[in-house]
Amino acid sequence: MSPSLLVEDQTLNSIQELLDEIAEFSAQDEDFINSNMPIQEIVFRTMLLRGNKPILLSELHHEITERWATPVRPINVSLKNLERVLDSDNYYGFAQVE
Repeated sequence: MSPSLLVEDQTLNSIQELLDEIAEFSAQDEDFINSNMPIQEIVFRTMLLRGNKPILLSELHHEITERWATPVRPINVSLKNLERVLDSDNYYGFAQVE
């Protein structure tokens, strides 16, 4: 449970505070990410857990294919195809940084 949800007057001081709170409290929730989610949702939540800091595409690829793939739901996506999925996103707002 995130502390901001318990505050009656939910004033948000900064986006970074909210990101930090999500990273701290959602990381302990075993259902925050699960293998049944779409790839973009797994990537989005992974980035939230990391405080929305830049992450290498290869790290995201490893996280998705090694941590969240299961025998019931194998996630077999190449690095290039993952890049294509993120580049074609119109919902989550993924952005490539140099």
